[in-house]
Amino acid sequence: MKPSVIITMLVMALALQCIAKKQEREQLINQVSWTLLGQWMTKEAIFMGYSCDLQVQPRFSAWLLYYECSFSCTEWTDIIGKAVSRCKLEAAEDAVRNFVDTAMQNNLIRQIDASKWYEEQNNATKTF
Repeated sequence: MKPSVIITMLVMALALQCIAKKQEREQLINQVSWTLLGQWMTKEAIFMGYSCDLQVQPRFSAWLLYYECSFSCTEWTDIIGKAVSRCKLEAAEDAVRNFVDTAMQNNLIRQIDASKWYEEQNNATKTF
């Protein structure tokens, strides 16, 4: 086999691994975000043992209603997830997702810690 073919196959294998890890990370961010959003809708949001706050403010722009949202855990970090949308739930979800993603990018949360937290929350809500 030619060296160029072997190198191409190796590069493709490594690229697929990177894509899979990114998809896994995105899925985890979505799962954690939905869990936090569900907590907020039913009671207070607790993430990694810290109380968090989701603020939703309606705003008008060009005679259209928008929602500006921010999600923060001020006891823990100064990171604030922000989002704007015409849909209140979408803005809230995007703000939470922005917070979790930023916290992971800044190494405040490791992917394994977020996964473990999500599993604990998921197991706590299951009924037997």
